[in-house]
Amino acid sequence: MKTEIGIIVVSIFLILGLSFFIFNSQESNLTGFAVYNESSENTENENVMTKEHASLAIEEAELIISEMQENNFSTLYMNDTLITAKKIFKQAKYAEILRDGNASETAKQEARRALILVNWKEITYENVFIYTNEIKNRREKAFLLIDKIAVEESKINPEGAGLYIKDLFSPKVEEISEETKQILEDAKIAFQEDRYQDVEDLLEEFRIALEEEEIETSILLGIKKGAKNFFQRYYIHMIIILILLSIAGYFIYKKFEKKIIRKKIRKMKIEKGVLMKLIKKVQEDRFKKNIISELVYNIRTKEYQEKLQEIKQELPILERRLEELKKKIKNKQ
Repeated sequence: MKTEIGIIVVSIFLILGLSFFIFNSQESNLTGFAVYNESSENTENENVMTKEHASLAIEEAELIISEMQENNFSTLYMNDTLITAKKIFKQAKYAEILRDGNASETAKQEARRALILVNWKEITYENVFIYTNEIKNRREKAFLLIDKIAVEESKINPEGAGLYIKDLFSPKVEEISEETKQILEDAKIAFQEDRYQDVEDLLEEFRIALEEEEIETSILLGIKKGAKNFFQRYYIHMIIILILLSIAGYFIYKKFEKKIIRKKIRKMKIEKGVLMKLIKKVQEDRFKKNIISELVYNIRTKEYQEKLQEIKQELPILERRLEELKKKIKNKQ
C-alpha cells in the first residue's frame, strides 16, 4: 500500500515538473516570436516610403526646378521628369486604396478606373523617388558641367578667368584654331538645349583637339628653339661658309661667263628670227589673205615689235661683253 502511494506521489511530481518545463519553454518561444515580429515590422516600416515622403520629394523637386530656372538653366528634361513623378504619385495613391481593405467601394471603383490597363500591384510610392532622384542628379550634373565649360573656356581666354584658374590654365597654344573653338561653342549650345550627354562628349572632343594643338605647338617651338640655338652657337662658322660660297660662286660664274653669254646671244638671235617671221606672216594674213581684222593685226604687230625692240637693245650689249672676255682671255695667254 505504501509503495503504491509513493509511486502515485512521484508520478504527480513528474507530471507537474514536466508541465512546468513545457509551459516555460512555450512562453519563452512565444515571447521571442513576438519580439522578432515587432522588430521586423518596425524595420520594414522604416524602409517603406509613405505618401508623405513621396509628397515631400516632389516638393523638393519643384524647388530644384525653380532654382535651375533662376540660374537660367534649361529645365525641359526636369519638367518632363517631374510630370512623370506626379503621375506615378497619383497612381500610387489609387493603388494604396485598392490595397486598403477598409476603403469604400466607391473609392475602389474610382481607383480601378484610374488604373485601368496599369499593373497597379507593382506601383508604390517608392517609384516616385526614382524620378525625383533623377531631378536631383540632373541639378548636380548641370552645375558640374557649367564648371567644366568655364574651366575649358579659361584655356581659350585666361584673361577672363579668375587668378587661380588663370595660373592653372595659362595657354600653351599661341593661337587656338577656329575649329577647336567651335567645338566648345557647340558644347555651350548643347548645354543650353539640355543635351548634357552631348556636352560631355563635346568637352572631351575639345580637350583632345586642344591637346593635339599643344603637341604641335610644342614641336614647332622645339624646332624654333633648336634652330635659334644652332645659329647662336655656329653663326660665325655659317658666315664664313656663306662668304666662301659667295667667292666660289663668283669664280665659277666668271669661269663659265663666256659660255653663258654665248648661249644667251644664240637664244636671242633665234628669237629675233622667229619674231621677224611672225611679223611677215601677220602682214600676209592681213593684206594678202585678209583673214584677220585690222584690230587683231595691230595688236599682234605691236606685241611682236615690242619684243623685237627688247632684243635689239640687249643683244649688242651681250655681244660687246663677249668680245671683252675674248680679249681678256687672249691677253692672259
